[in-house]
Amino acid sequence: MVTLVIFSVAVLLRAQPEACQLSIHGTVSDDHDRTPLSYAEVWLPDLNKGAVSDADGRFSITGLCAGTYTVRVAHLGCEPVERRVVLLDRNVTLDLKLEHHTEELRELEVIRMRPDENVGASRATLDGRAMGSSVGKDIASMLAVLPGVTLLNSGPTIAKPMIHGLYGNRVLILNQGIRQEDQQWGTEHAPNLDPFSSDRITVVKGAASVQYGADAIGGVVITEPLELPRQGKMSGEVSVVGLLNGLGGGGGGHLQGAVPSIPDLGWRVQGTTRQMGDSRSPNYVLSNTGMRELGASGAVGLKRHWGGLSVYYSYFGRELGVLRASHIGNLTDLRNAIESGEPWFQAPFTYSIDAPRQTVQHHLAKAEANYRISDRDQVVVTYGYQADDRQEFDIRRGGRTDRQATDLFLTTHTADVTLKHWLGPHVHGKVGVNGVAQDNYNVPGTGIRPLLPDHTKESIGAYILEHIPVNDRLELEAGVRLEGTRIKVQRFDADNVLRTPEHRFQNHALSAGLNWTMSDSVRLRANISSAFRPPHVSELYSEGLHHGSAAIERGDPTLQSERAFKGAMDLEGSWFKGRTKATFTLHAGRINNFIYLRPSGYQLTIRGAFPVFDYVATDVWIHGMDGALEQYLVHGLAWRVRFSVVRARDRVANEWLFQMPADRITNEVVFRRPAKGAWSGLEFATEHTYVARQGRFPVGVDFMEVPDAYHLVGASFSVERAVGTNALRVGLRGSNLFNARYRDLLDRFRYYADARGTDVSLWLRFSFGAR
Repeated sequence: MVTLVIFSVAVLLRAQPEACQLSIHGTVSDDHDRTPLSYAEVWLPDLNKGAVSDADGRFSITGLCAGTYTVRVAHLGCEPVERRVVLLDRNVTLDLKLEHHTEELRELEVIRMRPDENVGASRATLDGRAMGSSVGKDIASMLAVLPGVTLLNSGPTIAKPMIHGLYGNRVLILNQGIRQEDQQWGTEHAPNLDPFSSDRITVVKGAASVQYGADAIGGVVITEPLELPRQGKMSGEVSVVGLLNGLGGGGGGHLQGAVPSIPDLGWRVQGTTRQMGDSRSPNYVLSNTGMRELGASGAVGLKRHWGGLSVYYSYFGRELGVLRASHIGNLTDLRNAIESGEPWFQAPFTYSIDAPRQTVQHHLAKAEANYRISDRDQVVVTYGYQADDRQEFDIRRGGRTDRQATDLFLTTHTADVTLKHWLGPHVHGKVGVNGVAQDNYNVPGTGIRPLLPDHTKESIGAYILEHIPVNDRLELEAGVRLEGTRIKVQRFDADNVLRTPEHRFQNHALSAGLNWTMSDSVRLRANISSAFRPPHVSELYSEGLHHGSAAIERGDPTLQSERAFKGAMDLEGSWFKGRTKATFTLHAGRINNFIYLRPSGYQLTIRGAFPVFDYVATDVWIHGMDGALEQYLVHGLAWRVRFSVVRARDRVANEWLFQMPADRITNEVVFRRPAKGAWSGLEFATEHTYVARQGRFPVGVDFMEVPDAYHLVGASFSVERAVGTNALRVGLRGSNLFNARYRDLLDRFRYYADARGTDVSLWLRFSFGAR
């Protein structure tokens, strides 16, 4: 590793500045009559560079280095189109075609630079380049590089995204436009989706309940549907990765193309796999923390001037070991394990996954149709079906360890109807209706009283969201939503009598936002909103041992809906001719009936001794700030910094709120330089992350002292090589390079063991047919 880093630095220092002389040029035209489209924006998101087509539809982007780029083209009233381009030793000519109607030019001109939704909300995006360098990571770990996003962990392989201190059922995940519905209520239930079924992930930071409904109280993670090819030859990508910590690896790829015999019909298939053995902390093996994953998806879509049709299916399966040392036999051993600083159970490295463990299989099927009622209005109808099968296995007596202790099967039907309308040059927006029907069923045969009761859930919501363009630089947004939810529960009480309680919740949400382009390079977003979230059945009726988190959890059937009132302001801009770029976000909110798991002692059961957590509600005040700064120092060298600060206060108990992230800051130095010859796009980066000790923590609540502050150092190196008309990119990534021993406050298994030590991964990505 050290030798490779020294060699890489030497190459960088010896490299002589070479002017990048390549270009991408071509034309943009209407897909129907082939007339040129002037003033179309052709953009390279990877470089934040682009051009505007002239009166004849021609454009040219010059001064480019060899490499692989995403080209995005947009025009007034048109659906944007993206193409992947491999730039080798000669210029590339593109013929780009867009769906367009001449009537739309005048009528849609006012909204050409404005987003379609979440006008005032702060957002951050992982593009294809960033995702391509994250091979081997899950979706939560990928998002952790964005300011304001942290991780809630349960050991080394289970992570959930946390946005501005909120997580779980307060962070909605949209998977290909469908609400992700799995057993996301548990802290150790990672999102069951393959992030590489998309090539772009957007995080909307802040309440977005008006459009998306319940669970969007903290933010929305959007895996955006891919733009299927409508013409051209078949293309694809293959990637592989090897991981040192866990001695594992994985791979994946996709293939896409158009159907020549059916104009405008495209398809795509994709798949990934990943396997790891036991992870390792700096001083010992984290026994039984192996994992296996398999994901696959397929899509086909037809896009015409009248609208389009598409269908999509995905499968995601995962098997995870739960840290063996988190399951303990008696209260004395439990206290000793928490106080000793080392896990009581340690075994040699293995790929075997034994109890305690969990398996999940998640299926998603989606069908969507959109129809243009007129040149200005269209209706979109979307249906989704999801099936989530979750099993948890515990260490059981009498040879019953292979018999599941929890077996939950969740089915979800979702339906969305949206009308995008145009009411004039100063008002446009959408009206929508959403419906969800769920059935969560305990499969018989566990021999254990279920942690959650059988239940059904139905909800229906309606919303209106209007955009008001005031002028070319200012757009306002206002919206309102009404939603009703009914939960029917079937459970046996302590006397084994069947009870069928029913809960009804009526909620509403309001929002108002603005997007003000203060100058050509500075933009201000602001938003105030109310949001809501009905309690989950787990919060109402959890009763017993939750094997995955190695804790006893107890619900409260009297809990009411959370109500949030939030405000946020986001400033984004660039200065000094683009050499300085920055984004800063301020947020503050009050949440009434805030529900969380609060430690309440220990309990000894026939299956061992476990910490006890109760679901409780209180009123809280949460505020903070986060941001990112990028400064170009000299040619090819840049400095980046990301930071996040959250403060949360329990207004009822007048104390700090439990389980909030500590202050953190990451500094990164990046060196990029095109290399001479066949190799190009050389990049070398080092980073340092500092996480402070959380000094704002309720006294006497947790089972152990708050962890100390810690430092993590990482580095990465990647380079690309042309292979004929294709491209091969090779990368090396290292984390916690000094093998620091630490425990993170947001890791549920910090009571029993340290976090992972040094990890190094080697990855390769081969792209073909992109021209």
